[in-house]
Amino acid sequence: MTDELPGAVRAELTRLRAERVAFTEERERLRTELREAELQIRELTKHRDSLVRDVEKLSGVTERAEQADALAKDVLVARTERDALRTELAETRTERDRLRLRLLDAELQLSGAAPAEVPLAESGTVAAEQRAAELARELEATRATVSWRVTAPLRAVRRRTS
Repeated sequence: MTDELPGAVRAELTRLRAERVAFTEERERLRTELREAELQIRELTKHRDSLVRDVEKLSGVTERAEQADALAKDVLVARTERDALRTELAETRTERDRLRLRLLDAELQLSGAAPAEVPLAESGTVAAEQRAAELARELEATRATVSWRVTAPLRAVRRRTS
């Protein structure tokens, strides 16, 4: 079925699927960073609270107060970083969803299912959908090759080490 798609559509579909993989890996990386930032926030908050208690016990010691302030700033920085990571994750999810929709449209084209009536405003997307369908067939052809199947373990190792 992928041999029926023009090479340009197959190439575009290959690119889209590669982007999807890249976005998925980026999402996982961002999730890991988010978890680490949240752990740091918890640790810093605990440490800050501990320092606040110490300052209350040793009311005359300004050095502890400065440490608590520094930790509060660290917590603020960590929260800001966490919020930035959440925003980036949301943007990545939006892009992922957009790519999924494009991929689904391409797969519909591959399956030969005719889309519902296309409004004139979307006529520009018809060519893009056809290109995506061609790329999907090209990607399927690429993945059907012996070299693709043989190198699959190497790609898996590379993903886990990066």
